[in-house]
Amino acid sequence: KGRDIERTILLKLYKATKDGDKWTNVTELPFNSNVYSVAHPVLSFDEKTLYFASNMPGTIGSEQQSNIFKVSINADGSYGTPVNLGDKINTEGRETFPFVTDNNELYFASDGHPGLGGLDVFVTQLKEDGNVGSIKNVGEPVNSKMDDFAFLIDTKTKNGFVSSNRKEDNLGYDDIY
Repeated sequence: KGRDIERTILLKLYKATKDGDKWTNVTELPFNSNVYSVAHPVLSFDEKTLYFASNMPGTIGSEQQSNIFKVSINADGSYGTPVNLGDKINTEGRETFPFVTDNNELYFASDGHPGLGGLDVFVTQLKEDGNVGSIKNVGEPVNSKMDDFAFLIDTKTKNGFVSSNRKEDNLGYDDIY
């Protein structure tokens, strides 16, 4: 567990290989840092792009906030240079918990886009040319007046999960619905 100079816990991403029941070749990803966090990884459907949240240099807003970034995964397993997804997705607020469907839809949580309160879940289409479609708040019942985040969905069954600290039926601080 690492901390920055202000004693804030820093998050890092690692890669490992599953060999039977064991994880081997645990390696830190090359764009981790001891001065910013890299968290919440998700692979594109073709496994050629890794999306993640970070407050690395290039983040829009203060260095305490996070943005969504992407990095290419090369054929030899190396990584390209992380790229901020830009100001259509990222705001001066916090963008975090990306999830990419097999239809190339990017779901993410944000408190910088207009929403119902706290973090809300938003969706956009990732286009082949690198651009993104319009940003849409997925609305209720996924979003509430509280923090709603870490949205996952199976596009075939239309079943999914969302984490929230909403008051109704809450068993703790953050629960999965």
